[in-house]
Amino acid sequence: MTKSNQCSTCQKPMGIMYCTGCNSYFCSKDFRGHREVLFTKMEELVEERNELQEKINKTTQGNSLCNPLTEEINAWEKITVEKVRQTAEHARQQANQLINSKSMKITNKFRGFSDELADLKETEDYVEHDLTRLKQKINQFNIELAQLSQGTRLQLNRKESERINWNHILYVREKPVEVERQQTPAIIKESPQATKPLSQSELRCGGRACSQCGKCSDWYYDYNKKGYVRRDDCTCVRCLGDIYAAFRHICRCK
Repeated sequence: MTKSNQCSTCQKPMGIMYCTGCNSYFCSKDFRGHREVLFTKMEELVEERNELQEKINKTTQGNSLCNPLTEEINAWEKITVEKVRQTAEHARQQANQLINSKSMKITNKFRGFSDELADLKETEDYVEHDLTRLKQKINQFNIELAQLSQGTRLQLNRKESERINWNHILYVREKPVEVERQQTPAIIKESPQATKPLSQSELRCGGRACSQCGKCSDWYYDYNKKGYVRRDDCTCVRCLGDIYAAFRHICRCK
């Protein structure tokens, strides 16, 4: 039996079973163990799928009434309605002040007119044009009272409020977020050497993530070479061609 048919797990020359997924030979015992590993990974995928289904159900079954965006809209509505109420109340106070001011002026003028009329009646020192003048004053009082009761001398200015475009003052749009492409992990052949996990600051490419934008910071733009080049302590495993193809994944922070 050739060396290439050795069991990839126990290294014994008994590799009678071949796995087309990892291109490796196994003995009967280790092949069953190899399949058990795959079965376990499949069960994990099914479990993740079920968890994802629960998340989808929670998202689509009436949760829109309590999501953060809806709560933000409700808060804006409450604040806006309160501001409108306060503005209307302020306008009412202005109207009442103007009406009271005009009422006070009419009252004071009427008091002077009444005193004059009583004085002329008592002294009888009046002639035709005095009676005509007094009659004109009474007519003017009637006009002013009618205008005051109907509010025809006051005007509500709504120009600014009518300019409000309510379709643009509040609307929802999708936030322009750049989403990193997730690489599909391949099935790794089992090895006695454990795979070292990446740290939170290390990317899939092996490079270090920028603390500001989260992209690979192992490259910088060389204006002399007119292109991106590796830093001296670069740990990114991408080739130069891949870097240009994935230009948006490179950190460009100043």
